[in-house]
Amino acid sequence: MKRIHFYRLSLILLFFYFSFVSLYGQKPVLPDTLTIVHLTDIHTCNLTGYHPTIVSQRQYLMKNSDMFSGFIDFAPQRFDADFFVITGDLVDFYEAETATGKVIGTQIEQFADLINDSEIPFFLTLGNHDIATYTVPQTSKFTSEQIRAGEARASWMRNMACFRNGTYYSRIYKVDTLTVRLLFLDNSFIADEDYYDGVQPFIVDQYQLKWLDRQLKASPTDVEIIFTHIPLPSGKKTSSSILSEPLSTYSSKASYYDLLNLLEKHSSTWAVIAGHTHTNSVNEYVFPDGDKLTQIVTGSFGNDRNNWRIIKVTGDKIMVSYPGGVDNEVVIRLR
Repeated sequence: MKRIHFYRLSLILLFFYFSFVSLYGQKPVLPDTLTIVHLTDIHTCNLTGYHPTIVSQRQYLMKNSDMFSGFIDFAPQRFDADFFVITGDLVDFYEAETATGKVIGTQIEQFADLINDSEIPFFLTLGNHDIATYTVPQTSKFTSEQIRAGEARASWMRNMACFRNGTYYSRIYKVDTLTVRLLFLDNSFIADEDYYDGVQPFIVDQYQLKWLDRQLKASPTDVEIIFTHIPLPSGKKTSSSILSEPLSTYSSKASYYDLLNLLEKHSSTWAVIAGHTHTNSVNEYVFPDGDKLTQIVTGSFGNDRNNWRIIKVTGDKIMVSYPGGVDNEVVIRLR
């Protein structure tokens, strides 16, 4: 009997001990954090069977699929990430001419196979290459056009869960008491020179702008971060106050004019994350009313496997790492 009582007493003491440790002995609970791995411009491609001219000029990209697969295998656990965001040029082309003159597009399906088994979600935006068609009118070079952009977008929507309802969309997350609205734009279509002034020739159509305006008006207290492929104009400087000039100084014909005009009206947009230029840069834009917008551009992962960033959002700040590291290059304090 004494042994039984002693056994019961031991169990009770152990229960209180582990309860005490669980309450007081663990490390302090860290603030709620949303962690994003950002990549861009991967340019994956499989050139098997395509025209020799295309193969010879793009064969340096053949390694990108394996490099990308290796990265997404270890990154989620290493960075304790909630999801990936890839801002366009996921593949090098939608479809291309083959050695026999036919045009075949299987790149999207092959890209889907690369990410379908990932343990965390992928949110994507389309880049100009993702809707491109390569043809070979001359034997010395190939031509890239966006003549079947509609078909390309339809294929992306069939194969990618994030595009199921369209190629621009939003996601909302709660971080501590903060509501974070992530906006994924589609500016993959590049205008002909007749439609722009020679700078940043992307198009955000009027339907998408109307949707964006509605999203930015949806809540006066949330924090918006925009992900897109082609960045806003920033010149060659590391820091720029280009947007402090009145919008009247920009031609209304410029493809980015309406987007700038819209962002100026909504101070709740704190950051734009983009790619396309294959360079790493940070620009802080100051609007005429004093509101600031930070744009972070990440270099091409297809060119350098160290071109990735970690984005962390807490209840009071947005932190963006240097390319290829975890130390912060940008800290945006949320008011």
